[in-house]
Amino acid sequence: MSFLRFTNDPFENVMRLQRAISQSVDQPSFGLDWTPSGQGLQPALDIFEAEGGDTVVVKAELPGVDRESLEIENVGSRLMVAGKREIPTPEGEFRYHRRERHGGEFRRVFRLPFEVDRDKATANYSDGVLTIRLEKAESAKPRQIAVKS
Repeated sequence: MSFLRFTNDPFENVMRLQRAISQSVDQPSFGLDWTPSGQGLQPALDIFEAEGGDTVVVKAELPGVDRESLEIENVGSRLMVAGKREIPTPEGEFRYHRRERHGGEFRRVFRLPFEVDRDKATANYSDGVLTIRLEKAESAKPRQIAVKS
C-alpha cells in the first residue's frame, strides 16, 4: 500500500490524487477481468416483474458474448447465467495505449422472488442483450381460500 504525500499546493495535491487513481484503474485486473479474489466479469443486468407480477424478466447486457457460450440454469427460485467473452489479441507486434475491453468467464447466480414454471421459460439473445422471461409456478400463485362454518 502506498501513501500520498500532500503539500500546501492544492493543484499539486489534485494532480497526485488523479495519477494515483489512474494507475489503479489502468491495472488489467480492475473491475471486469479475472482478479485474484475470483470476482471475474460481471455483466450488468435488470430484473423486474411484469404482467401483473406473474412474470419475471431478466435482461443482461452481454456484448461480444458468443451465443454458444451462454448457459442458463433454473432450480426452484434460483437462476444462474454464465458465459464467456473472448477478446482477440491483435496479431504481430503491438503496444496498447489504453485497454478497457476485458474478456473472461462470468457467472451470475441470484434468487428470484418466486419459484418459476420451467416449461414456460424463454430466452432470447439479440444485439448483445439476453432477455429471459420466467413465469410464476402455479404453486407460487396466490389462491383464494374458502371459509367454512
